[in-house]
Amino acid sequence: MSYPPLGDSMSGACEYDPKKAHELVEESEEDKRIEILRIVGIGLVTLFVAWLQLIQPDWIGKIIVTITVLVGGYPIFKESLYALRKGRVNMELSMVIAIIASLALLQFLPAIVITFFAIMSEFVEGFIVKKGRKNIEMLYNLAPRKALVKSEDGQTKLLEIEQVNIGNIIIVREGDIIPVDGIIISGSSTVDQASITGESIPVEKIIGDSVFAGTINLTQQLEIKCEKKSTDTTFAKIIQLVEEAEASKAPIQKLTDKMATRLIQFAIGLSVVTYLATQNVVSALSVIVVAGACGLAVGTPIALLATTGKLSKKGIIVKGGLQIENLSHTGTIVFDKTGTLTHGKPVVSQVVSVDSSKTPKEILEYAAIVEKNANHPLARAIEARANQEGIHISKESSAASSMVTVGRGVTKIYNNQRVSLGNLEFIDQEINQGNSESASSRISELLKSKRSSFQYLVNEYKDNTGRTVQIIVRQQDVDLLQFALTATFLAIDKQLVGAVFFEDSLRDDAKEAISEIEKMKIKVVMLTGDNEKIAKRIAEEVGIDEYHAELLPQDKVTKIEDIVKKYGDGKMVVMVGDGVNDAPALAKAHVGIAMGKTGTDVAIETADVVLMTEDLMKIPYLIKNSRKSIFTVRQNYFGTLGVDGFGFILAFTGHINPLLAALIHVSSELVFMVNSARLIVDKRSTGVSS
Repeated sequence: MSYPPLGDSMSGACEYDPKKAHELVEESEEDKRIEILRIVGIGLVTLFVAWLQLIQPDWIGKIIVTITVLVGGYPIFKESLYALRKGRVNMELSMVIAIIASLALLQFLPAIVITFFAIMSEFVEGFIVKKGRKNIEMLYNLAPRKALVKSEDGQTKLLEIEQVNIGNIIIVREGDIIPVDGIIISGSSTVDQASITGESIPVEKIIGDSVFAGTINLTQQLEIKCEKKSTDTTFAKIIQLVEEAEASKAPIQKLTDKMATRLIQFAIGLSVVTYLATQNVVSALSVIVVAGACGLAVGTPIALLATTGKLSKKGIIVKGGLQIENLSHTGTIVFDKTGTLTHGKPVVSQVVSVDSSKTPKEILEYAAIVEKNANHPLARAIEARANQEGIHISKESSAASSMVTVGRGVTKIYNNQRVSLGNLEFIDQEINQGNSESASSRISELLKSKRSSFQYLVNEYKDNTGRTVQIIVRQQDVDLLQFALTATFLAIDKQLVGAVFFEDSLRDDAKEAISEIEKMKIKVVMLTGDNEKIAKRIAEEVGIDEYHAELLPQDKVTKIEDIVKKYGDGKMVVMVGDGVNDAPALAKAHVGIAMGKTGTDVAIETADVVLMTEDLMKIPYLIKNSRKSIFTVRQNYFGTLGVDGFGFILAFTGHINPLLAALIHVSSELVFMVNSARLIVDKRSTGVSS
């Protein structure tokens, strides 16, 4: 069947073309009224003329029935003729043959009932497809069309979005849709980014923050400097990907389309055989009418459409039904560690005092003073941990003179003390004036000589203010140089007194996400460029049995190839990475998933699936919905075979007439369409933002 708003012509349920759908975002009320009037009209004629035969003489009623069938079934006739011109056989053709045959045999009741059921089925299908596209249409409705541009003299002008250029200053008032990708240069506000990231909670934006076209400014007016043309924005690329995903066909969809065509051809052929074998025209007609492959052919794209639409609402952009099908067969998921399982930025993991006169908190305070106002990741990590421990650095403390050695360390004069913080070579030079080649061995020997004085800052209890204060003295031989990902050492007046260790912290939801994935009987593997000890600790913490460490980017590609050979027999290998550094490895996997790089062009262009946020729980959610989608398609597939096979037997043996055959056809079609439409709705919490 078909539905007018999906294209310029009736596409037919068995030939639903989602690529045409975006051309008409809002359903035409006039077309909708015409469809309703057509159904009501055919229904009334069916009731009063065919069944009750209120119009006499009888030949007048038959003429009315014929005219009603021809007018009401015009879209079906038109679609069938179009398909024949293209050399295709579709379900509409079988319906047209059944209708014409019914009229020719003076079977007026079956003719009008078949037409009525066909039009009603078409209308229901259109309603389901409309619901399936609801999430996707939300994207189109949010697409910005105009922007308020501020000129150099302070005047404003409302321009079409296509006229906005890079560098223009855009004014976005409270409640307006942000029309461009850009940077905030004036104002601060709360922005709803659900259309991009799927996050239900709005985020605070200040001067210097990036904003995206299609998101909503909620609270205060902003001035934004445009950084991308309208066709290059993240929002535009998401819409383009969704359109391409709708238009593409998965192998299983091509299979169902082919099977639907074969069933129709078989029905037409069987009807001829039935007539030759039984000389019963009614039975031959019933064979054509009962074929219900239409529910399969339209149910498959509805299932994939519903899934991609639902996922896009969650900020999961899947590039087509092929990826949905591949994801449903996932057997192994390979995670890159840095930036995927971990945050990809350093945090202070431990502070150690190697001088019995200094506590770890004092070491942290000295480090915070030295690094105050420095603009690099380790400095920010030290400042964050100091704030967490209740250490506040005054302006006077941070105003001390400093001498900086770029990339190695910092020295400041504080309270008449020379305080130095830096890497191993920097501190060795500060203490021993030695060369960098033997710095590691000298610092190691020095630390071993002080091991009886080691004091660690640990998180075991909090005081009455809620701050972590417990310090444990440990007298054991510990190789501190292997303690964490990165270490900085603190020296006061050229004496080593402590060290600050950093790690790339695990994401809060990493352990839960891995647990959910393993519950689905999917093997999880971790790849990382970090050393063996760090990799082992992260793998054990998150619950991954197999990991591979100390890999260069090219090594990751080789390792993915090995994993595909080892685990890819009949199952898909999925690679999850950040979409930038992992692009080659993502390409080598059966499915590449780029996550957590909102708006990154490389991520959008290279990966098969793009997660617009850093929510790891969306990985199991994606797999579950992909499996559910393909399972539904298979239900429709085997259900159609069963219903049609049973119907053919009944029709061939003369146990059903065309009227009952039409009822079986339409009922099965609606069941399979509704079965696919179930995927539109999220029935339970998924652990991801709504």
